[in-house]
Amino acid sequence: MKKLLVSICTAFLIVSASLSAFEWGGVLKDETGITTPDFKAITFNQSNSIVLWAKTPLGKDSGFSFSTEALYKYNLAVTKDSTTFDNIVDLTLFKVAGALTAGEGDLSIDAGRFYTADSTGAVIAQICDGLNVSYALSRVQFGLFAGYTGLINSLDVTSAVAPEKDNKVYNLAYPYVPLGLKVLLPALFLNQNLTLEGYALFDCGSNKTNLYYANLVFAGPFTNIIYYNLSTSFGSADFKNLMNYSAFTLYVFPTDTISVTGGLDFGTGDKDKVGAYNAISSKVADVSARIVPRAGFTYGTDNLCLDLTGKFILGYADEKYSAAGTELDVNFVYNIFSDLQVGLEAKAFFDATESKANDYTVKLNVALAF
Repeated sequence: MKKLLVSICTAFLIVSASLSAFEWGGVLKDETGITTPDFKAITFNQSNSIVLWAKTPLGKDSGFSFSTEALYKYNLAVTKDSTTFDNIVDLTLFKVAGALTAGEGDLSIDAGRFYTADSTGAVIAQICDGLNVSYALSRVQFGLFAGYTGLINSLDVTSAVAPEKDNKVYNLAYPYVPLGLKVLLPALFLNQNLTLEGYALFDCGSNKTNLYYANLVFAGPFTNIIYYNLSTSFGSADFKNLMNYSAFTLYVFPTDTISVTGGLDFGTGDKDKVGAYNAISSKVADVSARIVPRAGFTYGTDNLCLDLTGKFILGYADEKYSAAGTELDVNFVYNIFSDLQVGLEAKAFFDATESKANDYTVKLNVALAF
C-alpha cells in the first residue's frame, strides 16, 4: 500500500512538473512545550515536522485541479522516569477538485483524500477518503458525501474511536463508511441560513455498531455586527437509544480587529434510553455527557492574533450534573515575516472534582514556509 501511494505521487509529480501552472511549497514546524499535572511532575514535549504540498490544474480550461500534501514529524516526550519517541508519516491531502456549470446551477466535486466536516462538527470533522458532490442553485444547495476512514493515519488524525491495532509510523484508523446528505437554504428569510443533514456511520470494524444522525442548523445575523449559530444533532446507535448534541454561539464584532463570542454546548449522558452522545469527531470527548458554557475574546490584525477562551464544564454522572472543572486557553500568534510565524499556547485546567487533577500546558510554536 505505501509503495503504491509513493509510486502514484511520484509519477503524478513528474508529469505535473512540466506544466507552467504547477505550484509547490512546504512548511517547517517546531513545537516545544511542557505539561505538568498540578506542578507535581513535568513532561517535556518536543515535535518537529515538515509538510510538502503541490497543486496543478488538470487541463487548461477544465476548472479542475489536483492537490496533494504530505508530512513527516516526530513526537518526543520526556519525563523523569521514561522517554517516548514516535515517528509519523502521513498523506494529509490527495484530491481532485473542481466546479462546472450544470443547468441553472454550479456543480462542485471533491474526490480523494481531504478534510470534511458536518455542519455541527460533532459527527465527523477530520481527514477522510471519499467523494463530496454539491449542487448549488440560487436559493438552495444540495450536498452528498461518501467516504471511508479505515486508510487514514490515526497517529496524525484525532478520532473519538480508538484504532483496532497499535502500529508505529502509520497506524490505520478505525474503519467507518460515513454517508451524508445535506440541504442548505442560504437565504431562508432575512438572510438567515437553514441547514438540514442526515448522516450514517456504518461500522466496518469489530464494534459492529452503526450510528445514525439528523442535524439541524440555524445561522445568520441579528445586526450587522452580531451573528449567531444554533445547531442540534440527534443520533442513535443501531436505533436502540437516543442521543443529542446541541450548541448555541453568539458572535459580536464591535470593531474590525476585535471579536467576542459566548455560547453553550450540551451533550446527553447515559440515562434510561438516552445515551451519551457518540460519534467519530474528536469533539465528542469535550461534549458527551457535559454542559459547557464558554466565552472567548479575539484580537487580530494582519500580523498578529491573540485569542482568549474560557470554559466551565459540568459533567454528567450518577443521573445528575456536577461541576467537573474550568479550562482557560491563551493563544498568541505573530507573523515576523510573511513566511515566518511564532506562536505561544498556554492552557490551564482547574479540576472541581474530588480528585483535584489540575493540569497546565505551555507550548512554543515556530513555523517557516518555503
